[in-house]
Amino acid sequence: MTRTVAVIQARTGSNRLPGKVLEPIEGATSLLAYQCRRLRHIPGIDELVIATTENPDDDALVALGEAEGLRVFRGSEHDVLSRFLTVADATLATTLVRITSDSPFRDPAVIEACVAAHRAHGAEYTRPADGHLPKGLRAEVVETAVLRQIADDPATTDRDREHVTLRIRENREAYRIHTVTFPENLHRPEIDLSVDTPADLASARAVLAELNARNWPVDTVHICRLMDEKRGPNASLESLAS
Repeated sequence: MTRTVAVIQARTGSNRLPGKVLEPIEGATSLLAYQCRRLRHIPGIDELVIATTENPDDDALVALGEAEGLRVFRGSEHDVLSRFLTVADATLATTLVRITSDSPFRDPAVIEACVAAHRAHGAEYTRPADGHLPKGLRAEVVETAVLRQIADDPATTDRDREHVTLRIRENREAYRIHTVTFPENLHRPEIDLSVDTPADLASARAVLAELNARNWPVDTVHICRLMDEKRGPNASLESLAS
């Protein structure tokens, strides 16, 4: 039996913007709650969960997940790989989708496409092709068995454990990797939609407000279109809040 589980990895610790995932992006809705609601029902995904740390500061994330009706799993703050395997054990996931909590505009359609391609090609690891899509709108799909092999390998470093799929990305010849292509108008790697600073947060709020004002869907196509119309082909997320 195959089972695909999407995992939002989240913690409140951040050097430049502590607690950013609990900051509001629209009304009283936090970045993390907004993301949970967007990604709750994606074709091909059997369950959406949150993986956070055992740090008491992250108790708030457990409460948020429970309020959103999601299961929350806790583990090591720095060994994120072990957190993902804890999720896999508890949910019986054979395939995992890795989602970072600092990208509120993660696109369900992109995730759906990557999961479908992953299955169709019998891949061990799938992601959008390099240079396709803005940063913060991409998706990673990986087989649980591969993560277990990495975790059990004595050569695996702390850096590998922190970044979960780094070992795969830096040793592509060792794995069955598939890359998903997207239309040319979405080839916008210079756009960064992740939230890492107060300026990023202000920009994300501005993007969402502008999309809502136009009654546009919050998706990759319309975000790229908004960037082009507002600031031209070299637009950045930060420029929309200026």
